[in-house]
Amino acid sequence: MMRETASAKAAVPQKQVIHEAPVKFRSGKHTAIVKEVFDIAPQFPQTYLIRFTFENEGVFDFEPGQFISIFAEKDGKRISRPYSIASWPENKAYLELCIKVVEGGFMSNYLHHVRPGTKLPTIGPLGRFVMQEPIPYDTVFVATGTGVAPFIAMMGHIWDQGLDDGREFHMVFGVRYVHDLIYRDLIERWEREHRNFHFYPTISRPETPNWKGRVGYVQKVLENDIKGHANKQVFICGLHDMVEDVNNLCKRLGFAYVRFEKWD
Repeated sequence: MMRETASAKAAVPQKQVIHEAPVKFRSGKHTAIVKEVFDIAPQFPQTYLIRFTFENEGVFDFEPGQFISIFAEKDGKRISRPYSIASWPENKAYLELCIKVVEGGFMSNYLHHVRPGTKLPTIGPLGRFVMQEPIPYDTVFVATGTGVAPFIAMMGHIWDQGLDDGREFHMVFGVRYVHDLIYRDLIERWEREHRNFHFYPTISRPETPNWKGRVGYVQKVLENDIKGHANKQVFICGLHDMVEDVNNLCKRLGFAYVRFEKWD
């Protein structure tokens, strides 16, 4: 899984110029210890959560939106894969990743069945897909699939630190099937608890007539449900083609600031 992070300014006058802040924490080598692995929807074991503690240290400091690289042995060779951190920095009990099983993908299948107590070399934190603080605009998060992981970390951090004062937050989350709505219970709880947080799940292939929500892709939600684009910043995360399309759409819609991370 390759990652690419970038920012783009919309082709409209800016309210303010946002400069990327330097990353706060330097990366380092850590020995992760598998705490637990469990499927999000056991009847559909395509996506799972894996939690780590760390040998001789607590969970290292990181900024929400950053990722960790995990190393393992394959055919006598050391390989690594990057995964966005889904837990937020204030949670020191464990570091959580949300991983989708890739057919033929070594690491996603290996970690799915790794035993608790297994030690794995890691490097982190890595990446610059982080939010400016204080938060300069109302914010829209756009994700598909496990691309929601960094936004779970960001929102958890925002609530924990009280960074939401005076700001509105919108989470647009697109998946194929209802059971793919990972973190749904948590996100819906946030929406109930915080009047300034709005959740827009959308299903492209609803497999049950019980789904009464939005149907279609995230682009439709951005055009029809999100208002006042020029006064908002948007963060996008997911697979390459979706991110490219949504990035172009957001620039056409005139968002004040666009930031994205895409995976291959």
